[in-house]
Amino acid sequence: MKKIKKKVKKEVFSAAIYDGYPAWIIVVTATTAIATYLAGGYIMFTLHFLTGWLYVAYVLIMECSLYKEACPNCCYYGKLCAFGKGKIAKLFFKKGDSKKFGTRKLTWKDLIPQMLVVLVPLLVGVALLISRGWNWLIFIAVLYPFLNWFMLNPVVYGQLACKHCKQGRKCCPALQFFSKKSKDNHKSHGKQSTI
Repeated sequence: MKKIKKKVKKEVFSAAIYDGYPAWIIVVTATTAIATYLAGGYIMFTLHFLTGWLYVAYVLIMECSLYKEACPNCCYYGKLCAFGKGKIAKLFFKKGDSKKFGTRKLTWKDLIPQMLVVLVPLLVGVALLISRGWNWLIFIAVLYPFLNWFMLNPVVYGQLACKHCKQGRKCCPALQFFSKKSKDNHKSHGKQSTI
């Protein structure tokens, strides 16, 4: 067991750090995010065109706030981060202070806006399946974001994005938050974190 833990720890900390991510990683990360938004949009538009447009507006506001608040202060500003947002942010916002990137403490409250992007369509989709009858497209649109959270995100963030992130090595509130949660879970089970 100790050999496995050492191998995992060595693998994470010896991973290549990207100054600019390869295009294929950006395509994978963008595709998973866009697919989640499309699934949510489909459900919300199925409910009513007004709820569909409100959902689209919410996603755009949420994404714009990320571009405005985080991206200008990231070391990938103007470069290709794992999500391609550093290049896009440069088109709309001036470079910020990279020292400010890690000063914000992330809490569960900060994750609520992103969680609502999935949870609201999930609840609406289940309600539509119950009230309007079975619909395969609604079912798939409900299922995809849920599976994305539990199956794709660990690969996207754990293997493709965070593992190779220069900003994460410097200071990343999300990485600190999730690493802390992981360590807390290991401690509560009497295990020591290996990462």
